Parts: sequence; C-alpha cells; structure tokens
Amino acid sequence: MKARVLDAGYGVAVLVAALTVYFAGGGDDTVHHVANDPFWYPKVLLILIGVCSLWLLVKSALGRSGAPPSSLQWRALAATVVISGAYLLAYEALGFVPSTLVLMLVMSGVLGFRHPLWLVAISVLFTAVIWYGFADFLNRTPPGPALPSVLSLFQ
Repeated sequence: MKARVLDAGYGVAVLVAALTVYFAGGGDDTVHHVANDPFWYPKVLLILIGVCSLWLLVKSALGRSGAPPSSLQWRALAATVVISGAYLLAYEALGFVPSTLVLMLVMSGVLGFRHPLWLVAISVLFTAVIWYGFADFLNRTPPGPALPSVLSLFQ
C-alpha cells in the first residue's frame, strides 16, 4: 500500500476518533470553567491529536509521505486507539499520575520498546515533569493523587 494512502487513512481515522471523543466528552466548556479546571488536559490532548492527524492529511495531499511500511500494523493501531481511549476515561476516575504512568508503560510496550529499566525511568520522569509543570509553574493541580511540591522544599 502506498504511503500517501496510509497517511490519508490514518489521518482521517484519527481525526474522526479525536473529534468523536472531544465532542462526546462531558463538562461545561465555557472559558471561565476551562481556565479553572484541570480536566481540560484531555481536551488539549485531543486537540493536539487532531492537529497531528490534519498534518498527516496535508502531508499525504502534498505527496510528501515517506516510504510505506512493509505491512499494516493493525494490532498496534487498534491497541493504540484502545489504550488512548482508556487513558482519557481513566484520567478523570484515577487522576493524572496513575493514569499517565500506566499509559506510558503500556503504550511503550505495545509500540515495541522492550528495555524495562528505560521504560520505567522515562515514564516516571515524563509524568513528574508534566505534573510539576502544571502544579508548580502553571499553578493548576491535575486531578487525582498529588506529588509533593518541589517549590515547597525551597520555602
């Protein structure tokens, strides 16, 4: 299959999925509500996913797709969609830290990364950096169990 067709197919599929989850998600999306509620994070992820899918569509339309894969990875694609949807659902129920740690570990394993020490280290580091970025620098605590504040150590 040609890379242009794959890019267009993936772009459309991911865009439809992102729009469906975005508009099916509950909540009051007024500007005041979003500005004061950490549950907007999944919506931001969906917007970024949508932008990336549009990029794939543009790349396909311009004929700038790379070499096609030897075969379509249906299992990895299906697993990625299911895991991403589960993350967006678990985010509100479990909170940011546990759901993001599990997402990073499971998604890395599904996509073929097999170095357990690196997987754990990068998952913990990524989750902590994002948490502290929101909690300490943006003053918006994501939902769920909290990590200790780094800034409180210097006060």
